[in-house]
Amino acid sequence: MDSNRYHSLDAMRGLLMLLGIYFHIAIFHYSESLLGLIAMSTHYFRMHAFFLISGFFSALVLYRKGHYEMLNNRFTRIFLPLIIMVWPIWILNNFTSKFNELRYEKNILESLIQSFSKFFTNPLENFMPWDTGHLWFLSLLFGMSLLSYLMRNRLSNNYILKLSQRSVLLIFDRPWIGMLIFCSSYSLLLLVLNKFEAQGEGGWSSWIWFFKGNGIKTFIAFSFFYFIGWQMYHYRDKIIDLSVRQYLKIWFFLSILINIPLYSLYSAGYNNPIPWMNEVHRNIYNLNENLQKQKVTFMIDMSGEIVVEGSGDTASVYVCVAELGNPSGIKMKDIGNGIWSASVDLNPGIYHYKFRNGFHIDWEGEPSGWEVRDQIGKGGCGYGQYNNRKFKLKDKDITLGVFCWSDCTDCFGNEIPAAFYEKDFETVIVERVFIFLLNFLVPAYIMLVLALFIRFCSKPSKRLKYVSDSAYWIYIIHLPLTFFIPAFFHQSEINMFLKFIISSFIVTVICFLTYHYFVRKTFIGKFLNGKKYK
Repeated sequence: MDSNRYHSLDAMRGLLMLLGIYFHIAIFHYSESLLGLIAMSTHYFRMHAFFLISGFFSALVLYRKGHYEMLNNRFTRIFLPLIIMVWPIWILNNFTSKFNELRYEKNILESLIQSFSKFFTNPLENFMPWDTGHLWFLSLLFGMSLLSYLMRNRLSNNYILKLSQRSVLLIFDRPWIGMLIFCSSYSLLLLVLNKFEAQGEGGWSSWIWFFKGNGIKTFIAFSFFYFIGWQMYHYRDKIIDLSVRQYLKIWFFLSILINIPLYSLYSAGYNNPIPWMNEVHRNIYNLNENLQKQKVTFMIDMSGEIVVEGSGDTASVYVCVAELGNPSGIKMKDIGNGIWSASVDLNPGIYHYKFRNGFHIDWEGEPSGWEVRDQIGKGGCGYGQYNNRKFKLKDKDITLGVFCWSDCTDCFGNEIPAAFYEKDFETVIVERVFIFLLNFLVPAYIMLVLALFIRFCSKPSKRLKYVSDSAYWIYIIHLPLTFFIPAFFHQSEINMFLKFIISSFIVTVICFLTYHYFVRKTFIGKFLNGKKYK
């Protein structure tokens, strides 16, 4: 597979990035619909495949132009665009996300005015990019480039690298065995990392992800595919022989293989720790008659706090359950003596929550009515990046509280056992099994998609080349548009699927127009892609 045969890989990388437009529109605005489910199905393998292709092209640059040129290329094409583009994108994201939230209740003009005013209430937060946002992958990709540079110079004779090369060769020479090893290796890696998905639980978008445990785990998970792609470069002549029929058979067989233990777990009464996935899988397996919702009662003592209105009409307290996806949360009832209570029926699973003083329409960080995360963390009942409270719902109703505000105890200092999330041995084992099973098919999807692109996109195509060239710019600028454009339809009675199609079309057109007229033939295009078209 020589240089004129890389059209398929280039097209795959570009289209994977363009999928981000439709993924974010669906997740931001239609997450609880079929569109959200379809979007999440692409999320299952999309970024993993992107890193695999990136590893292949990084190896190409290194072996063609040398070590220093590879590192310089990654610095100028990845790190510099991240540093320069993140600031304007951060500002646009803050404005458009606020506009999106306001449009659910306010008209267009009011939403625009209040969105602009947001920047003057907290300018430091709104103008300074405190994390990398949706450009997180550039930070991780540059880190992988640095690591690959060091590995090539100092670990070229390493036994593990040679073993990985032989394992990758099996994917092409003996695909059934090779794919079984590929899938098992990735699942075992996630099991060891104790991570349900590569991009879960935050930390990876931080500028200093390498100082955050979960950020490092995400880096390791995606690096797995980056270095598989790197090793595939050594067998680039074999890539053209990938058979769609062969990898479709492998995908189908492995899908059946992995669904047998999944079905057995659900039938035995075990629940997927991810609540929405638990419900989806039980629907697929027709086991929802065994899935009964349980009542969860939240209670908080506000006797030492002043309850405020926030953006609402009355002073109230809310409980926000992260898995429900509503930043405003569930409105609680004042039952006397400063105690507020709210009940909700939930499916079995693991949930994260916090109490919030006043009505708020977004996920903004502290203060914004939230409990104080540091105080919760010090008390020992805060979990994850944001020190959220956490509980596991099984097969019976539970009551959480009465907590004192931002505390793990009641307001008299008495410990509340329900404040602390503890795993028994059985829960730990079941969670690890779910981690293995849920990630097993990721490589199978990637190789099937790769085979499809090899089959249908190997010949030169001006249209695909144009799309590939534009994809970098489009991915950088698309996120503010995915907030902004769909927001105009929030109060419309148009069918949801039609809203999605119209919004997607408008966002896509704007992205391509800006690329064609402001990027492709300008210094911006040269900055991003290394050349300027005439």
